[in-house]
Amino acid sequence: MPFINKAVHTDDALYVWTGQWIQRHPFDCFGFEVNEWFSAIPMWKANWNPPLMSYFLAGVASLFGWSEIVLHSGGLVIAFAAAAGIYSLAQRWCGRPLLATVIAMFTPAFLVSSTTLMCDVLMLAFWIWALVFWECAMAGGKSRWWFLGAGIFAGLAVLTKYSAVTLLPLLPILSILKTRKLGWWWVGIAVPLIMVAGYEWMTAKMYGTGLFLNAVAHTQHSREFPSSWEARGIIGFAFAGGCLLPLQFFAPFLWRPKALLVGGAVTLGIWLSMFPLWNMLGLINGIDPKTMKQWFYLLQVALLVAGGLHLLLFTTAEAWRARDINSVILVLWIISGLFSATVLNFAINARSFLLIVPPVAILLVRRLEATRGSLIATGRMVWPLIPTAAISLSIAVADYQLANSARTAAEQIGAKYKYVGHQLWFVGHGAFQYYMQKLDGQPIDIERSLLQPGDFVAVSQAGTFISFPQDTVGWVEDLVLSPFSWMNLLGYSKDEAAGFYGANMGPVPFVIGKLPPQGYVVVKVFSRVHYSTQPTNPQAVQTGAIPSFSSVSIQADPMAFVSRPEVMNQVQLAVQLESEGRIEEAIQIYRSALNMDSTNAVVLNNLAWLLATAGQPELRNGEEAVQLATQAVVLTDYRRPSFIGTLGVAYAETGEFSKAAQTFQAARILAMLTNQSGLAATIDQLSRRYAEGKSVETAPAP
Repeated sequence: MPFINKAVHTDDALYVWTGQWIQRHPFDCFGFEVNEWFSAIPMWKANWNPPLMSYFLAGVASLFGWSEIVLHSGGLVIAFAAAAGIYSLAQRWCGRPLLATVIAMFTPAFLVSSTTLMCDVLMLAFWIWALVFWECAMAGGKSRWWFLGAGIFAGLAVLTKYSAVTLLPLLPILSILKTRKLGWWWVGIAVPLIMVAGYEWMTAKMYGTGLFLNAVAHTQHSREFPSSWEARGIIGFAFAGGCLLPLQFFAPFLWRPKALLVGGAVTLGIWLSMFPLWNMLGLINGIDPKTMKQWFYLLQVALLVAGGLHLLLFTTAEAWRARDINSVILVLWIISGLFSATVLNFAINARSFLLIVPPVAILLVRRLEATRGSLIATGRMVWPLIPTAAISLSIAVADYQLANSARTAAEQIGAKYKYVGHQLWFVGHGAFQYYMQKLDGQPIDIERSLLQPGDFVAVSQAGTFISFPQDTVGWVEDLVLSPFSWMNLLGYSKDEAAGFYGANMGPVPFVIGKLPPQGYVVVKVFSRVHYSTQPTNPQAVQTGAIPSFSSVSIQADPMAFVSRPEVMNQVQLAVQLESEGRIEEAIQIYRSALNMDSTNAVVLNNLAWLLATAGQPELRNGEEAVQLATQAVVLTDYRRPSFIGTLGVAYAETGEFSKAAQTFQAARILAMLTNQSGLAATIDQLSRRYAEGKSVETAPAP
């Protein structure tokens, strides 16, 4: 309930857009295109999950509208159905169903996933109720039609998220172990297979390829991160330990003191062994290598990895100790879920571990009942839930703040730059894309977009930049939002890295730390820019692959700054004098050139540079340098990152270091946007030198 007004976040948008399409075209769920990553592609290529969640959202919205409160209220009903299913199953498989349900609810995997609009919790709800119906049918006294109901629920689980198919073998295994013979249960297991086969046939007719097998092929050939088995193993354990957090806090009640002491020693050993391994595992892709040397961060990673190892050890021990049928099924369920989340899935993420939340919670309670039954009766089993609830709620709050910051950014940008007669473009995905499109913003498509002078482009710094030809866009402003949280679940800094929704952002689902600031940049278009890039894999695209692009093809109208020949002769002379160390004479030549043309931006910039960086202190004049550099930047419409960098140096010379830092940031980002990476590196170096209190007398002008 506290997150009922949460903004549409990450892949929520894909499900909402599909639901909105379904509302108008109920029999063609994926018949439209979406620009998810810089190119418009069919939705069935962008969303690798079946459409059942989107049908649910469409049904809710048909009655009450598409507001966030309405959609999340529907999600709340799904979460309740999943929790009720866990309780009902736990009633049959353990003696403390309420404790098992609360443990499951306060896992980060369940709690955070319950605040999204994605398909994971609905899939879990269908699967749990499939097991409940199956158990009822197996217990006797129920009609054999309960097997049919269980099969329908299992099929709906697969048609909500394909990964549920890995759990289907548990149903016949459960029946064989309990009855030792064939029975009417085979009808129940046939139902989901028929449903999946029908879905495959129908989508093949509609889209030219069966979407279930297409998703399987995508999983096998699109491994996002990481590729080595060492990396996947460590990250898989870290995510398992973090997503099943309550298990770690109940550890003192599960093991004897000697076992806990050995576990602590193992944890310390893991932590120490990680130092030489980070650079070998491919875990620092896009992450500052210094992050992997922070002891507090590595300690958290080691603890989460140890938590994953604890889950494996606990599961193995329970398989050995309690050999009843229900324990076997729970163990097989956990092993199947771990294999699916870490090996079969194309990317490791916290939501994939949601499948094993119920069996871990039930198995944990079964063990507590066997060893600590008296403590459960007195209520002393409550305290381990306090820290795990606090951490899980903090992660949910961080996710809530992160989502809402993107909505706020889109609303502020739309209010300032949505003009009649000009288009507001944007670069970014997830929540930012969803809300920018609600404001009639257009995502840049590198295959066909045409930008006209006067248009504005908003760029999310969280995504990959799209380059613009030099001098075609000018810096307008940047917007930085800092979501408040003491847990980081999506982003990296020099101190930590985490990726709840994908291990490509970090090797753990969350860490103690602040969410990184969310930056957005706005530039103005001054020259016609036409993107006309063609995919490098056109044949593969026709058969269902996502288009790939080796480079971006852009045509732009030329826009040059005209300078009088006699002025440029003066500039060349001044540059020569500067290279010879005759700075005072070079300054005089530039002043002479300004007398010829007081609006020549090159002369203004170069003179400002010398006045801000001259080796002889008596030649410096910071105030005049700021004035000249500002004039140069204005005359060039903030299109030259090198000129903006000069203004940053001038601000630093006058002691306005805050303005200097902001200006350097603008120059660096504009250089990156206009594909001038070398210049961006130079500006970044200048910024660091000033931050360290060093001069730039010997540094070349940007």
